Amino acid sequence: MTDLFTVSVDSVEGAAFHGRVHLIGADAVRVPRDVTFPVALLVDAWSRRGRGGPAGGGAPDTGDARLDGEFRVLHECLHGRLLRVTDDGFLLADDGTTVLEPRRRAAEVYDLGGADRDEVSAYVRTLTDADAFGRLAASVVTGYDIGPLVNVPVWSDVAAVEPEEWEPGLEEMATWSEPADLDYWRTWRLLETRPFEELPCAGITVKVSDPAYLEPLADGMRWSTAYAGTAN
Repeated sequence: MTDLFTVSVDSVEGAAFHGRVHLIGADAVRVPRDVTFPVALLVDAWSRRGRGGPAGGGAPDTGDARLDGEFRVLHECLHGRLLRVTDDGFLLADDGTTVLEPRRRAAEVYDLGGADRDEVSAYVRTLTDADAFGRLAASVVTGYDIGPLVNVPVWSDVAAVEPEEWEPGLEEMATWSEPADLDYWRTWRLLETRPFEELPCAGITVKVSDPAYLEPLADGMRWSTAYAGTAN
């Protein structure tokens, strides 16, 4: 999946965290407003623990986090449950070797999505469940506020980008002082030349029903994510 946002955690205070979301490509032109978005970010941060934590450092050690069980359920809603199988589809134990008894093919027991193989064994995933994720997210997040989007270039700056040969004249656009549309391809031609700190971003504040949901986060963390809040 292509990363859509870069998330920076400014502070974690009790049952709330404050951060910023940068838009890093033309595939996402606004910060999602549904509560599934911040919950997907929490699940993403939780799932990265075994891969060294989010880029930028500062990831806490949450190997025995109190809400690991809840995070696993949320993760399975987003990704589907990973099931290890033999090459002909029979269910295996987590060791990727032991065939479970009674012998059953995964397709006989579960509704399946994708399939792949890693260094342990072949595996399949159950179907994702966006509806269940939405219901659970509503019980996790008690407040979600998004600040104004800043660092949006104005039209006159967009017009100054060197035009393609096939483009019509941009003289009129060069006189416009309003913020440009982020879903206009030329806007991203300009943004691609800017450093990260000057990309469009918005501050967010997220409040949760239990401070333990914020255990995967720490002040100063930063990572890029493909999650927009819907099941992937």
